[in-house]
Amino acid sequence: MRMSYRWSSVLLAAALLSSCSPAAQVPANPATTGVATVEATQASEPLAIPANFAEAPSLSKLSQAGSLPAVAQRIPGSPVVVRPSNEVGSYGGTLRFGFVGRTPSWGALWFIDGWENMVSWKSDLSGVQPNIVESWESSADTREYTFKLRKGMKWSDGQPFTADDILFYIDDILFNPEITTNGPIADWLPQEDADQFKAVKIDDYTVKFVFPHSYGTFLYNLASFSGRQIPFYPKHYLQQFHKKYNPNVDELVAAAGKENWVELFNQKASNDVIWDDPERPSLFAWLVTEPLGDSNQISLTRNPYYWKVDTQGNQLPYIDELLGFSYQDDENRTFAMSNGDLDMIKDPGASNMLTYISAMDVDKPIRVYTNHSDGANTLSIQFNQTISDTVKAFIFADKNFRVGMSYAINRQQIIDLAYFGQGDPAQVGPLENSPLYVEKLAKQYIEYDVAQANLYLDKVMPKKDADGYRLGLNGKRFTFDLFVRNDLSYGSGWVQIAEMLIDDWANVGVDVKLRSIPEAEFNTLVDQNVVEGVLGSGEGGAGISAMLDPRNVVPMEYNGYFGNGWSAWRLKSASRVQVIPPAHVLAMRGEYDAVIALPDQEQQVEAMKKLLEKSAEDFWVIGIARPSASYDVFSTRVGNIPNEWTTGWLYGVQKIILPEQWYIKAQ
Repeated sequence: MRMSYRWSSVLLAAALLSSCSPAAQVPANPATTGVATVEATQASEPLAIPANFAEAPSLSKLSQAGSLPAVAQRIPGSPVVVRPSNEVGSYGGTLRFGFVGRTPSWGALWFIDGWENMVSWKSDLSGVQPNIVESWESSADTREYTFKLRKGMKWSDGQPFTADDILFYIDDILFNPEITTNGPIADWLPQEDADQFKAVKIDDYTVKFVFPHSYGTFLYNLASFSGRQIPFYPKHYLQQFHKKYNPNVDELVAAAGKENWVELFNQKASNDVIWDDPERPSLFAWLVTEPLGDSNQISLTRNPYYWKVDTQGNQLPYIDELLGFSYQDDENRTFAMSNGDLDMIKDPGASNMLTYISAMDVDKPIRVYTNHSDGANTLSIQFNQTISDTVKAFIFADKNFRVGMSYAINRQQIIDLAYFGQGDPAQVGPLENSPLYVEKLAKQYIEYDVAQANLYLDKVMPKKDADGYRLGLNGKRFTFDLFVRNDLSYGSGWVQIAEMLIDDWANVGVDVKLRSIPEAEFNTLVDQNVVEGVLGSGEGGAGISAMLDPRNVVPMEYNGYFGNGWSAWRLKSASRVQVIPPAHVLAMRGEYDAVIALPDQEQQVEAMKKLLEKSAEDFWVIGIARPSASYDVFSTRVGNIPNEWTTGWLYGVQKIILPEQWYIKAQ
């Protein structure tokens, strides 16, 4: 008997979604040299640097009192000029944001305060533009990149940001064997001959990166989360915790109760500590003043040395303070947002859309905005081919099994019930408007066909028990767990979708159990390589995103759970169970590494399409549907939010609409 599924009425939400314009086509033609302009709405010609600069009243008071240098002395001679999305904003106010759990970094701050990289994505996603760097040049073979930094740019404590900070990260962290014990490993650094990479200081404001091989996608990776580390480490502050620079570091180690200087350094230099330690200098727009700690709030205030201005010379950000609130669950956070008690949240959740629209109908001070996902699919279904259970690993690795499981899925039912009837059945692969689109990858095995499902599954497990469930090669009922993270704000509805999948698979004799667990527990099991089936996200749709984040189409990627142990092996992760990849997996990975080494984007696209055609033959993961237009919700107090935009993980989620130019409207 089929299960029945209860879902809230979604007619109003569906009406909103059906009225959304189709996702804009995302071009992908990066410039080869840099310009010094960022726009909140679209890419255009560089903006002139204003002749004069202004500052927030709160900073003006400090400057006039002599406790802070004048604004012209606090920002670089060539600041980043931002054209506001709608209008020049006004200074002041507090932006209230909410997050679930105890991680404000991933709950919001990386995407509204962080993500300040050497270069940034243009808002139309057509390429990258200077951000922390003023300009760059690359060699014809893309082995060498020379970056010009902004003279006069400063850390949040007023100390200069120079090439020394970048060399400190490269030489004293990345290439320090006591800190990076498995060799120089970083998201942005290709692992082939990584130890031959070097960074060269030309002068205080010029640094050259020299790679052992061509690296045509380097700038894209710099703009993405992978590039966060390079400008992240203030040498003048962190060197006190480093043995090379402080011969008395053991005194600090003892005072902190740590085992050694490396443990202390890693604590002080880690990614998320920047929002836990008010003493840590930053390049971000806002600085933590009261960490979350044991409370339910985190407070941040403006960075007086922030290095961006608007078109009239007003130093950004406009907003004085950020105030974050921790919630036990998404239900309480949704209530607060819909009631107007918050100004923004990350990942409002598709299943909550009706709540927000209903709140708007009763004049709550919120507004729903349209955004378009760069994703390839609403989610991915992955079977871990690297688990130690040989029976399961053998079956998961059989393409016939994956094809049969795909045919067994009633995608239209899931679309109707979980996605408001929006979206078309599809596998995980680049969108139709992407230059990387491969029809076979997107459309194979998507029909709901129980007969075909049984035909393919019979090739793998032809025998069944008395209850009609299939038997593995050991003669026992083949059963595996489907892992679903139940506390992901972007994964609302995943548990219900998993229940429908499990029911569909039971109809073809495959016994699957639901494992609904928090993300923290899931991550531990991933490290142990004991996850079996996994519901994951469907990255790799728009533009060239499948080339930059190939987790669903190329093996050995982090978050590519179908080859979980293989990725641990590639990344030399000491904390994870590693599995040596077979020859065909190594070969495909080698082909991918060759793609990203190509110096010309046209060549990259051509080679990546060929690789995606091979990926279609392998059929690594299963998808459900193409993502339809989605939404974000903001308080009506917040100005300079564009009417709609395209976003995704690669582009920093909300960071693509430049939170530094948001402002709080006068009430």
